[in-house]
Amino acid sequence: MGIRIISTGVYLPKTIESIRSDPTNSEQSELALLFSGAKEHRICQDHETPTYMGIQAAHSALTDGGIDPQTIDVVLCYSAIEDHITPKAVYGMMSEIGCDGAMAWSIDTACASFLSHLNCANALSLTGKRRFLIIESMNWANRAFNKDDRATGPGSLVGDGAGAVVAETVAGRGSIIDSIETTSTANFDFIKMHSAQVTGNREFLTFTRNHRIIHRSFSILPETAQQLLDKNRLGKNDITWTFTHQPGVTAINKWHEGLDMPIKKNLNTFHLYGNMFAANIPVTLDYFLMVEPNIKRGDIILAFTAGAGIHCAASLIEF
Repeated sequence: MGIRIISTGVYLPKTIESIRSDPTNSEQSELALLFSGAKEHRICQDHETPTYMGIQAAHSALTDGGIDPQTIDVVLCYSAIEDHITPKAVYGMMSEIGCDGAMAWSIDTACASFLSHLNCANALSLTGKRRFLIIESMNWANRAFNKDDRATGPGSLVGDGAGAVVAETVAGRGSIIDSIETTSTANFDFIKMHSAQVTGNREFLTFTRNHRIIHRSFSILPETAQQLLDKNRLGKNDITWTFTHQPGVTAINKWHEGLDMPIKKNLNTFHLYGNMFAANIPVTLDYFLMVEPNIKRGDIILAFTAGAGIHCAASLIEF
């Protein structure tokens, strides 16, 4: 038993902002350079909450696959900065999506959440669960960065939006060939946001200024991906495409250099939408299936991403 992705969907906010300048001269110039390269990004308005965007992306994925929402057994979701600490946004989505009563989990491995959700769905397929809806809904641009940082720092390259996929259980191996997830707490301080409940203040994302941590953070991910390739006795010629989290063009290039993997194999939408955190991979998957259909059945995809913590995830997917 295993899972196979059968449809995708997205929601992109209507407000589009051009990137006014490349923030390479900021105080954190090395980090900013790693995050550079976007031309524009989408910004949420007040009504475009994580719940609203997640519902729209889910509807898109269900419509694309011609799927009755009542046939969904499991909903797995990560929603950035939600309107409520508890209950989680996914529980506010269920009735609007039309799958009220399904099993729903909110699982947070930050930017790596989508791959973690795929791994959970793949494991749950062994228990008899048949159909899965995975939702990543990100609203970081207005809520995680102050206005000054959005103009001059890494916040200017963050994009809002949501991506969703539907997967179902199939006989045999399914699409997930193998996967690895690891956590390196030595790099815990790379990116973090304090709790407003604790500090009593409006809190924003902060990034380390320790260059040692920066360098280590951007080398540990290709090491994880290479470990997965070695475990499965695969080389760069066996991989059709790569999908990554998309913090910036320089970072994506560095990851591929670390793997000795041609950058032409990478499919990304960073230039269009900026850094969408956990939504990057599902939104990019939808784009290269629906807008520029480069992906076909039988392609081998190496997907790898890192989330705050630092949590690294890599998956081999036969689409």
